[in-house]
Amino acid sequence: FFFSFIWRKKSHKAPTMLVTPARTPTLKAQAYTQAKRTFRLSRTSQRRSTANVVMAQSTTQELRAGDVGEQGGEAFFPTAPSETTATGAELPTEPPMRIGHGWDIHRLASREEAGQGCVIGGVSFDDTGFELGTVAHSDGDVLYHSLTDAILGALGLPDIGQLFPDNDPRWRGADSEAFMAEAVRLMKLRGYRIMNVDVTLILQKPRVSALKAAMKENVVRICDTVPARVNIKARTHEKVDSIGEGRAMSCHVVCMLENTK
Repeated sequence: FFFSFIWRKKSHKAPTMLVTPARTPTLKAQAYTQAKRTFRLSRTSQRRSTANVVMAQSTTQELRAGDVGEQGGEAFFPTAPSETTATGAELPTEPPMRIGHGWDIHRLASREEAGQGCVIGGVSFDDTGFELGTVAHSDGDVLYHSLTDAILGALGLPDIGQLFPDNDPRWRGADSEAFMAEAVRLMKLRGYRIMNVDVTLILQKPRVSALKAAMKENVVRICDTVPARVNIKARTHEKVDSIGEGRAMSCHVVCMLENTK
């Protein structure tokens, strides 16, 4: 299940993925490539330079116990329309509605230590005067990570850390929109769509009130839904513990999915 990925830079074109040996890439790999091709070139605030994103030439690292690797989320889809409970009742494997919860936390540090700035909900804080960066393997977007896990959890699939391991060099500095786009792709493949998304950011800093609308716009776009189905709230931690002291930030997301079949 391991492939060797070679990325070539062409003028005015997105990176091209060559797969060796000649085998069809997994849907997960295809989705990641497509997401990278369709990223917007600009956001409400300037996004971190792509020069900071390190794309590895080889992905032959050893999988840890529980990591999904190249199997992708499809390997965990139900294989039958219904299953029998321990008491003999027959239940459909795809109910009319599903609920998921996601949570994430990341440490904040100087940009020198973090090696990057701060991105929340796809919005960069580089031009806001916020001096700290997010310590993470990817770009550390707590909102996108939490929503990705909420969707995956609602679908009963492996979590974001199993699908995108933090020891995989492909995800070093990666834009977390790729993770969320994959969760949305799996959601649609299962025949579901967003019914409601409720986000709660918990952070003492940076201040996000002026940028919540841009974050919501990004979530609505990626989830292919409407603004009336997405809400983003934020609160401080009353100067309590690492979050309250401005040394970390976290996010909770609850999402509901509705069956479209």
